[in-house]
Amino acid sequence: MRALLDRYDDRFTVAEIGDHSSLDELISYVNGPDRLHTAYSFVFIENKNLSAKLIRDALEAWQDTEQSAWPSWAFSNHDAPRVASRWGAQSKDGAPAETDPRFAAMLNSLLCCLRGTAFVYQGQELGLPQAHVPFEYLRDPEAIANWPDTLGRDGARTPMPWDASSPQCGFSTARPWLPIDPRHAQLAANTQYNDPNSPFSQMKAFLRARKNHPALIHGTIRFFESPEPILAFERTDGSERLLCAFNLGEKAVDWHPQIAASWTATDLPGCTGTLEDGRIHLPPYGQCILSRK
Repeated sequence: MRALLDRYDDRFTVAEIGDHSSLDELISYVNGPDRLHTAYSFVFIENKNLSAKLIRDALEAWQDTEQSAWPSWAFSNHDAPRVASRWGAQSKDGAPAETDPRFAAMLNSLLCCLRGTAFVYQGQELGLPQAHVPFEYLRDPEAIANWPDTLGRDGARTPMPWDASSPQCGFSTARPWLPIDPRHAQLAANTQYNDPNSPFSQMKAFLRARKNHPALIHGTIRFFESPEPILAFERTDGSERLLCAFNLGEKAVDWHPQIAASWTATDLPGCTGTLEDGRIHLPPYGQCILSRK
């Protein structure tokens, strides 16, 4: 298969190993120039709780393997509750994180800063929470059997909301297979296009700027010691070194990186954290990406 694909430009293959295989099994499909280009990992999708340890353990496990094996990461897909609700229902104070645009923006930036190919499930760029689907409209046998004890999969499979003012949010003029959650209409793509602070606009700007930073595309990754809920790592490619720090929690935190280097701000958008006197301040669901001199 790879020999055939290599005859053509711009071809990319992804292995989906769906039997809860070990990391070694995933690696076996992508390690070497005669294998597939990457393998789709379910490690984040299968976890109901977000933590810095979860992210670090997954990345370091892959980092310890052969470097020719290229990983892929996803936070959501059609077989799991949407990440905004699955990881965002942990807020202890105030409103749930699943409806907080800062949480959605942070997750999108984090995914695009990890070493590997980022898979973004439709609606994740909008910050869509898990849709509420009334029992009488459920289609998925698993969701019906387990209702109301689990979030189910139908809530991640509802129509993409394109236009808040159009029938079925612009997805179709006919009745769709699953109903549209009114909360999704409020987050429709057209409502976010012209809002620079919306999850969609921030992700679009971040991806555009990311193209100018080879460290985020091809670079290695090295994690720093930091307390929960802070996730901090360095991406390096050639002369470019970037420090990426994320606050996975709903409370502001400060972090003093024990790194003997000078850092400066980058052009990457959405960075709400600040650096002052060697201390990085991260607001709730904040992020800070700095360049090393």
